[in-house]
Amino acid sequence: MNRPAICLGGPCHGLLTRITQDVGLLTVPIPRRSPDEPARDAGYRVTGERVRYHGHAEPYVVLHWTDEERFGAACPGMPRDPGAALADRHPER
Repeated sequence: MNRPAICLGGPCHGLLTRITQDVGLLTVPIPRRSPDEPARDAGYRVTGERVRYHGHAEPYVVLHWTDEERFGAACPGMPRDPGAALADRHPER
């Protein structure tokens, strides 16, 4: 299932993306300001919240930015795989 989503908070605030999972944590590539800027990801949590926009039939899944202290804003060392679950690599503490 490939559903539209919107990031709220953090470095990707307002970014529209598509996700394939219903629950958990995932990484979202942070938009680069220049081609020379290194590629980085931010951690976001899939929520049960939905927002609707006029003219769009399907609601957007709300993604909330994860705690920077716990996962790190750029998720250093994480592979650049949008939609990869962080939970598999960062077990609950």
